[in-house]
Amino acid sequence: MRAERKDKRRSEIESVALEVMRQRGYEGASMLNIAKAAKASNETLYRWYGDKQQLFLEIVKSNAADAEAALDKALAADLPPENILEEMGKRMLHLLLGERAVALNRAAASDASGHLGAAIAKGGRERVFPKIVLLMGALRKAGLIDPPNDEQAAKWFLGLLIGDLQTRRIIGTLPQPTRTQINEHVETTLQAFYRLCGPR
Repeated sequence: MRAERKDKRRSEIESVALEVMRQRGYEGASMLNIAKAAKASNETLYRWYGDKQQLFLEIVKSNAADAEAALDKALAADLPPENILEEMGKRMLHLLLGERAVALNRAAASDASGHLGAAIAKGGRERVFPKIVLLMGALRKAGLIDPPNDEQAAKWFLGLLIGDLQTRRIIGTLPQPTRTQINEHVETTLQAFYRLCGPR
């Protein structure tokens, strides 16, 4: 199978796997019912992924790469740091509260081995947090914030931005927010953040 075609087929299978997991839960999603839903052979799934855990680990890695690329794009924009922070906040909420991220976090909560959760942490906070710290440094140098340190500012920003929203999405008590709702929440977050971290 040509590389492009194989990549497309893998993407299709992984999308189907997430849908099967949403319907059946992580424990109820087997390689066999994923293969049937994806109209693929069971042998193909085992050859490409090894087992169910590896299949979902690949989805976690793919999601983390997409999220990091989106944030890198925001950071690379030729904009003042405060505009970059606003754009990053919107992109982060869109990704973290989206169906894909919610489905993966639900799978991680059901994975007794802890491997999926570790992969989400490694691909998420461990890679994204340092980028936010660097952005806080740019905001401080621009005279927009005066926190105890850049790392603390990043922690405060994330706490205000995410709060319990992701947890509520994962347990099903919060519907996926609209773009307008995300924009309004980011605006409120930034107002509170600058009051908290603004120059004294």
